[in-house]
Order: sequence, then structure tokens, then C-alpha cells
Amino acid sequence: MKKGIFVTGTDTGVGKTVVSALLIRAFMINGYTVCPMKPVETGCRRDGDVLLPSDGEFLKEIAETEEPIKNITPFCFETPVAPMVASGLEGTEVDIGLIKERYLHLLSKHDMVVVEGAGGLMVPIKEDYYMLDLVLELGLKVVVVALNRLGVLNHTLLTMEVLDKYGLECIAVFLNDPERDPLDKSQDTNLQVLRQLLDVSLLESIPKVGSLSKEELDRVSARNIKPEFFSSCGL
Repeated sequence: MKKGIFVTGTDTGVGKTVVSALLIRAFMINGYTVCPMKPVETGCRRDGDVLLPSDGEFLKEIAETEEPIKNITPFCFETPVAPMVASGLEGTEVDIGLIKERYLHLLSKHDMVVVEGAGGLMVPIKEDYYMLDLVLELGLKVVVVALNRLGVLNHTLLTMEVLDKYGLECIAVFLNDPERDPLDKSQDTNLQVLRQLLDVSLLESIPKVGSLSKEELDRVSARNIKPEFFSSCGL
């Protein structure tokens, strides 16, 4: 059965792309065909007249797909700000209909599409249209990525409250574990506290990935992406 999931973060820079890559490799290891999608990417690098989405290209490589990058990342902006702001600055409107069309195209060819958002759920794509609205429009289950640091309890609980308010299903929370900060004592307790406070089928800590090679991603995903994750996806 063909499915899609949406990977969101509690903030920007929390490791969504790395977790998306781990999920992609986990699906592949378990025999599913999978394609990434990063509908809107800002902060893209310019090569002449072409904008190149680094996250989109990385996920395309990790997924070993021949799908054109224009289908994986339909909208690229150079300015590293929220999509709505970048769109206004650069004079290119984000077409939600086109994003949906590209998503359905990818879904028709693969067992799973891993859609990575930009920032968190309330990042504006257009005026009065947020990442949250895209999740609702595509009808996706959600994976939340959080960073193990002081403040993660508040950020994660707020994200879960928004999901609950709009009737969206969170199938997993991944706590991305960075280098340890000896001054941040919360890093020792955040995982345990989140497990006490959240009712979610899978809440796992993801260790720092030493290398973004396919071999390392395969090793980490095989160890940390539990079998129940795939059943939660509806596979």
C-alpha cells in the first residue's frame, strides 16, 4: 500500500534532514521503494542561473533515485529565511497545487514518500498557509524531530499540542542527540521526561551520526528504527 509521511521539527536546525535520510535508508533496507520530497527549500546555492537545493539533492542521493530534482524539490529559494519571506523577496510564488501534483506523482511510483518540511509546523509557506496546512492537505502522518537540549520539552509539547488540535497522527518522535554539553544537564533527562509526558507509539533517541555515508546511515537506522515504526506507517 502506498503511503507518505511528513518529517517536521520542533525548530530549525534540529536534524530533520539526517532523520529523513535514516528513515529513507530504513525503508530501503526493509525492501520498500522510497522517494524523498522537500517541497520548498530556502538557502539554496546558486550555480549560474540555477538554484541547487542541498537538502533535496542529498536526500535524492541517499534514496538512490533517478527522479528529477524538480519533482523532489519543486520550489527553491536562495534567501535563507521562511518560504513566505523568500518568496516575497525573490518574486516567485509557491504553487501549492504543483506541490500536491508532484507529491502524487512520486507516490504513484513508490511505496513510500518521505516529505521533509522546512523548520516547524507553523513556518509560513504563503500568507495564511503554513507547513501545517500542507500536512493537512496531503493527509500525512507525522514524524517529529527534536534536538536534545535545554528547551526541548517545551518545543516538543507545543508541537504535539498543535498536531492534536488538528487531528494529525504523530507516529514517532526522534530525539536527536548532539555532542554532549557539560553545562546542559537537561540532556541527561529529556528522553525520560518526554517518554513520561507523551503518548506516542515510538519515541527514540538518535545518536550523533558520525558520517553521512550510506553505510553509516544504514548502521544507525538498523539499530534505531524499530519494527513498530513500519506498522505505524501503515506498511
